[in-house]
Amino acid sequence: MTSPQAILIGAVLIAASIFFVDSIHPAQAQRVGPFQLMHHSNTTANAGVFRIDESTGEVSYCFVTANSELVCSKPVR
Repeated sequence: MTSPQAILIGAVLIAASIFFVDSIHPAQAQRVGPFQLMHHSNTTANAGVFRIDESTGEVSYCFVTANSELVCSKPVR
């Protein structure tokens, strides 16, 4: 292999790696539904979250029981 060929192959590898790295996107959470979760600040209550439906404005409280079951209250407006 001659020096010009080695330089050309090196340049092609560098260009390919730049295009490859540019096509990789960082991990992001995908928004699947209209809900948003917010942690509460009451330290004496069950560990849980408020589930807010952004399309209707309804709020419910969700927590995990001792039996590892997810329980949510009825939504309120």
